[in-house]
Amino acid sequence: MPTFKSILKPENSVLAGIAVAGSVWAIYQMNTGSTVNAHASDANHPALESSRKKAGYTAFVFVSAITLITRDANVGLLGFGSIIAIDVTTRHAIMTNPNTGQMEPPAGSGYEPASGGQVIDFANAGASAPMTGYTG
Repeated sequence: MPTFKSILKPENSVLAGIAVAGSVWAIYQMNTGSTVNAHASDANHPALESSRKKAGYTAFVFVSAITLITRDANVGLLGFGSIIAIDVTTRHAIMTNPNTGQMEPPAGSGYEPASGGQVIDFANAGASAPMTGYTG
């Protein structure tokens, strides 16, 4: 069974991890632009959302490849941690409405109550049908 032993010296391991984290930031900047621009655009704009996904997949493949080449856990931890941090920040910027400053859910993802003949209103459930078997 092959071992997962790093090819880097300890002092170079952290430096390589920081370089990978910087590369992840650069991938997001090239694909999505600055976070300020995302905050200023319409909430949940489809072009920004697809760019964020593309940046995430690209960064994931990049960090995975560098982690497997160097066989170093620090590279993977710093790289994947930076993907999570930058993706959450970018997702927040995309979902924020520039006029209100509030986050808005994407269209069609909000809760809509069910309707139809099978739905019973709990407030009026007892009034519509008499209770049977109640001896009181």
